[in-house]
Amino acid sequence: MKILLTGAGGFVGGHLIELLLAHGHELRSMGYGAPKGLAPEKHRETDILDKSAVKALVAEFKPDALIHLAAISNVPICWQDPGKAISVNVCGMVSVLEAFGAACPGGTFLSIGSSDAYGLAAKVGRPLLEEDVCQPQNPYAISKLCAEQLALQLGKRYGVKVIHTRSFNHFGPGQALGFVVSDFASQVAEIEAGKKAAVLSVGDLSAARDFTYVTDVVAAYAALIEGEAPGGAYNICSGKAVDVQSVLDELLKLSRVQVEVRKDPARLRPSEVPFFVGDNTKLKQAVAWSPQVPFVEGLYKTLEYWRNRN
Repeated sequence: MKILLTGAGGFVGGHLIELLLAHGHELRSMGYGAPKGLAPEKHRETDILDKSAVKALVAEFKPDALIHLAAISNVPICWQDPGKAISVNVCGMVSVLEAFGAACPGGTFLSIGSSDAYGLAAKVGRPLLEEDVCQPQNPYAISKLCAEQLALQLGKRYGVKVIHTRSFNHFGPGQALGFVVSDFASQVAEIEAGKKAAVLSVGDLSAARDFTYVTDVVAAYAALIEGEAPGGAYNICSGKAVDVQSVLDELLKLSRVQVEVRKDPARLRPSEVPFFVGDNTKLKQAVAWSPQVPFVEGLYKTLEYWRNRN
C-alpha cells in the first residue's frame, strides 16, 4: 500500500514509520522536520496550509491512504494562540483532505485526534464511548473536535473513507516533556545521573487516566488503514484506569537510587475530571487489535530512553 504521512517528524511518527515499513508499505511524508526512519528523498518539507503545494504533492504520489498526524498538540501553546491552533489543526486538515479527495477518491484518510475532545463528558465516571457527547474545554480539544466533524463530512463529499481517532494518553521513548510519564521518567533519570537533587516535587496524584504504550497506539493506526474498519470515530485506548500515583510508584521502584517525593502546594490543583478512561470495544470489533506492551514494561522502556539521554 502507498501511504502518505503528515507530521511524521513528531513523537508518534518515528514509531509509526518503523511499523509501516516492517509491514511492507511504500511511504512518503510531508510537513516540517525530517521524520526518523524515512530516507530524506521520501520527505518533502511542506506547509500543510499551502494548498497548492499540498495538492501537487498528493497528486504526484497518489497514495492509497493518508495518515494525518500534523497538529499543534501542546495545550498551553494552543491557549496562547487559539487562532493558530484552529488554523493548523482545522484548516490544515481541510487542506490535506481536499487534496487527497481530489487525487485519491476511494482512498482511506486517517485523521489523528485526541480524547481531549471529550472534556467534561468524562464526568460520567465510566469508560467513555464514541457516542458520548463531547464537551471540550480548551482550544486544542475544540480544534480537534471541529477537525473530526469536518473530516467526516468532507469524506462523504469527496468519496473518501475517513477514520478519526480519539487517542487517549500514550507514552514511550521520544515523547517530549510536558506529559506525566516523560516528566517523571526524565527526572528520575536526571537524579540517577547526579544532575538533580534526589527530590521529586509533585501535585495531585489521584487522577486516573488511560495509558497506552506508543507501539500499541501505532499498531492500532496501522490496523485501521490496513483492515476493513468502517469510517467514523474510534477510541484508541487501553480501557484501563491508572492513577498518577501508580505511575510515580512504579517509576520509583525502577529507580536505581532513593528518591524523596514532596507535595508542592503550588502544584496541588485537583483535577476537574478525576476519572478519564476510554472504552475500546468499537476498535476491537472493527480490527484485530489489543494492547501488547504491559504498562510497567512501557514505563521501563521510557525510563531507559531518558537514562540514555543523561
